[in-house]
Amino acid sequence: MKREELIERLKGYEWNDVEFKEAQRGVPKNAYETVSAFANTGGGWLVFGVRDAAAGFEIVGVLEVDKVQNDFLSALRTGDKLNRIIESKEDLIEEEGKALLVFHIPEARRQDKPVYLKRDIWRSFIRRGAGDERCTPAEIERMLRDAADERYDGETLLLEPDSCFDDGSLRWYRKLFDDRNPGYNEELSHLEFLRDWGLIVEADGRLSPTRAAILLFGSARAFRQVLPRPVVDWRWSRGDWAEELTDERWADRLVIENNLVSTWRALVARYFQRAEKPFSLDPETLQREDHPPDYTAFREAAINLLIHQDYADQMRSPVIHFFEDRTTLWNPGDAYASADELLEPGEREVRNPRIVGAFRRIGLSEQAGTGMRAIFGNWRQLGRVPPIVDNDRAEGVSGDPPQGRALVRRATPLPSEPGGSSERSRSQRLRPRLPPRESPTARRTHGRRSLQCRSSGGSRAVGGPASRFAPGQRRRADLRPRGTSPRTAGLTQSG
Repeated sequence: MKREELIERLKGYEWNDVEFKEAQRGVPKNAYETVSAFANTGGGWLVFGVRDAAAGFEIVGVLEVDKVQNDFLSALRTGDKLNRIIESKEDLIEEEGKALLVFHIPEARRQDKPVYLKRDIWRSFIRRGAGDERCTPAEIERMLRDAADERYDGETLLLEPDSCFDDGSLRWYRKLFDDRNPGYNEELSHLEFLRDWGLIVEADGRLSPTRAAILLFGSARAFRQVLPRPVVDWRWSRGDWAEELTDERWADRLVIENNLVSTWRALVARYFQRAEKPFSLDPETLQREDHPPDYTAFREAAINLLIHQDYADQMRSPVIHFFEDRTTLWNPGDAYASADELLEPGEREVRNPRIVGAFRRIGLSEQAGTGMRAIFGNWRQLGRVPPIVDNDRAEGVSGDPPQGRALVRRATPLPSEPGGSSERSRSQRLRPRLPPRESPTARRTHGRRSLQCRSSGGSRAVGGPASRFAPGQRRRADLRPRGTSPRTAGLTQSG
């Protein structure tokens, strides 16, 4: 952090990536809670030598610079206070003749989370707004699950392969597969085909389906054993996103609770029912194109929502919400890659590799990085507001998706969790929030359709006059064409 940025921050509020501590003669105990929160979320700066006074922040300076700096860095690098060694970068800034110590705390690797205090995993913290909050049991479980080498969709299930699959879903999938791969073992039975692709495996002397196999092709009964919540909640609302909801909340709604193949087919059918289909000709082939102009963006965003959501999250359901001026897609489970990396080509780690591979083999999941770029390219061609991608690692892991602001609902704390989930750092100050249905983004995009893709860990978004990426895996998206009627575009998505 440069001196000019620090001084500018001192004029306003603490935010999710900066925390001020007085620390004149020693390191305050709650500084390590902030270290845990930054490491478990998106990283940030911890500044010593600033007092939170009634009139705002006051520079008081660190009086014993060497002692405070050495004590703090020693605690981070020896593992005395935390379960992981933290490689912090430090800087000394002088202002008004007083010394300020600035430490950058990086985000921990996925494999190293959660970072917690004093060998007590219940003392794991996460950064939310301008405060450090103790992690809920569900948030700790999510981090432990994401840290595991074996992916959740590869776990085997005690289900009978002969009776746990939906024949119609498999026949539809294999028709597309055979069209793209003519002559590739077309004579195989469904079970042999799934075993050939690692979706049925041998475990403990018997053949067992993986979670991915049931999520992709499972019968209704088997699928609901694996995922007791909806796969996606499709909503179509009258009016703009920033307007208050009327008593008639949705003009159309579809809650889908079937396997992913059936879900994708239902989403496409409902999209074509609602989308406009202007006549156009392909300039190369002179063939008529009946796809709506924003179909590419919808396809990539919706497939992204299906293949990358956290299926171990049994409480939150993804939402695709169409408004007159934007579409938003929200997804549980933050992305493993940063927002910038999501737009770069090349292979990267994913949450559900078997599910991603299955969709890729029938042409519904592009090579890594090309799907997001296809969304941006399609929206740019239509002259619409650039999408917003929001990968929020700090949002809660229960409750409904946020509508304009974060709504944090908590799971009940386990009896062994001291202090429960409501305990916050004493230094917490919440940044001011706008009303639920209003935001700067909503005002900036007025009159132009936007796309938001949002994913959260506890999601990604599109919209605004220029692309912006907020660190942090729910997905949401925003889009709208310049100078067109509201119905001619749109979609939104929320790691």
